[in-house]
Parts: sequence; structure tokens; C-alpha cells
Amino acid sequence: MKKFALFFSAAAVLCILAGLTAYHRSFPLDAGLNGLEPAALQWFNRGKSVPYEADQLELYSPVTVGSRTYVPLELDGRLGYLCLSRGFTGRYKFDHSGRGTGSFRNGVVESDGVRALLFLGRNGDDRIARAVFSPEDGGTYELDVPASPVFLVSAPADDTVSTGSISIEEITFYDSQGRDITESFDLSGGTIQ
Repeated sequence: MKKFALFFSAAAVLCILAGLTAYHRSFPLDAGLNGLEPAALQWFNRGKSVPYEADQLELYSPVTVGSRTYVPLELDGRLGYLCLSRGFTGRYKFDHSGRGTGSFRNGVVESDGVRALLFLGRNGDDRIARAVFSPEDGGTYELDVPASPVFLVSAPADDTVSTGSISIEEITFYDSQGRDITESFDLSGGTIQ
């Protein structure tokens, strides 16, 4: 009976260690996101017969909402983002990504009870100083937009605003003098989830 208990205890410890190892490996990026660029290339090259090269990918400053981190990027000239999920050990794994030919992406996202409006776009010429979002289900959100080839900015979102993208008719751009310059932009794009 004592041998059986010892064997059972050893088997339980081995199962726990195997589970922890598998969990750790399912979150390949450390808390500092070291190695993100090669891991991102591997993510985007899944199933591709002609892989993207490192010089086709540019990563920009991330934004964190709850346990998710959104990394804006350009891949082969297309605007996009990576969404990374943080596990209980502080390590990250790829959750999902999005990219396309449009100039802007937006969305109200929620993670661990934290809600935020995210706005991703291009502003390399520094024409946009502020973006104002007026979703029909409530609130007005003003976001300062940095001069950057690609930017991602965020603002806390109320519970009244539904998750998902905000219609382009509900977005207004202003320059540094406070003039409405929305009409001078192609508002094509997609959503951030």
C-alpha cells in the first residue's frame, strides 16, 4: 500500500510538471516581449509558401488593455496589429491579428473588466492632432494623435459603449489649430478586436 501511494504521488508530481511545462511553452514570449519580431514573423508566415522577410515587418509602441497587449505594425506596407494575451505567469502568447489596406482601424475592446477605445492609424505627416469619437450609444472620446508613421492610442471606454468598431461617420479629425480636417482623409480601414 505504501508503494502504491509513493507511485501515485510521483505520477501526480510528473503530471503537474508536464502540465506546467506545456502551459509555459504555450506562452512563448516573456514579460518584456523579448523576441517579439521573429515570433511575429513566424505567426504571419504560418501556411505561407512565400514567407515574409524581417525587413517587411515594422513593430510600433504597444498598448495594454487588461491582460491583452495590442502591438501596431506594418507588414509589407499594410497597416495592422497583433493581439497578445498574458498568462498568469506574466508570459505572452499570440491571440489574434488583423491587417489590411486601409489607413485606420478602431474598436472598443474589453479584457479582464477593462474597456478601452483603441485607434490605430498613420500620421507620418503630422496633420492629425486629435481624433474625436462620438459613438451613437454614448459618450465622446478625444484622443491625442502622435506624429508617427503608425500609431496606436487608447482611452478608457464607458460600459454603455458596445464593443466593436465605431462607424467612420462618428469620427472627426482636427489639426493642431483645432480645424476639422476629416474630409481630407480616406477613412477606410477595419476594426480592432
